[in-house]
Amino acid sequence: MENQFQENDLPIGDLRKLGLVRNGKPLLSDEDLTALLAGHRTDLITLQDLSSDGIHIRKMDAKLSLQRTPEGHVTVQLHPIYRDIKKHPLLLDVEAEQLEQGTLTHVLKTYHTGDGKKKSWVIEYDPETREFISSDPASVKVPAKINGEKLSELQKEQYRDGAVVQLSDGTQLQRRASSRSGVTSNREALMYSLILDGGISYLLLRSLRNLFGNKAAQKDPYTEGYQKAMQDMQQWQRAKQTPSPASIPQWEMEQRVNGKSRSR
Repeated sequence: MENQFQENDLPIGDLRKLGLVRNGKPLLSDEDLTALLAGHRTDLITLQDLSSDGIHIRKMDAKLSLQRTPEGHVTVQLHPIYRDIKKHPLLLDVEAEQLEQGTLTHVLKTYHTGDGKKKSWVIEYDPETREFISSDPASVKVPAKINGEKLSELQKEQYRDGAVVQLSDGTQLQRRASSRSGVTSNREALMYSLILDGGISYLLLRSLRNLFGNKAAQKDPYTEGYQKAMQDMQQWQRAKQTPSPASIPQWEMEQRVNGKSRSR
């Protein structure tokens, strides 16, 4: 999926204050950097010797994310491990308790705003930071295919709403805002096919976390559909590297057609 942020959007000043910059470059793993640019949260990162407003913190574990202000500025958001769980205003006590205990993976809340418009939030619980996280299903970009299998309208709705999506080959996946990759699965890797600006694109997701609450080991990711989608992606990449006829000079096109060479 298209990244929400580009590398030149990274607020180096904010990262430097967190001790995460060396020689002008972020001190982040490739996976955490990818997560930030995609609009997701990183895994827990250990921050040391933080000072702000006269307060010094020797050591702290936190997740990071990026946020764009209405003025267009990008800032780093810190998600520390909370000592006490903060209540979510939309959750009933029983719902919050079930999320904390892991008997529920998410809660979909729908309500009407003051102007009569319907609004929904998917709420989940992150046990690593001990906080509730809300995401807007209306802003979720849904893949057209996963592992080469076209998603039905029902599956697309399930994906947006944070429910588990089941594919015909036994693959299960669930969108989770608390996950670094933005999705968990009973397989360690997935191939997304995306429709962007009228064209097709591909996204390979690796090192995925297991489905929340799934006690079984993750299955072999190399299903027939995954391998076929991988071949399609490789063919797509080769086609991108091959210039289109419109971009080839006329004299060169004539050489290719006639099979002649021409000194320049």
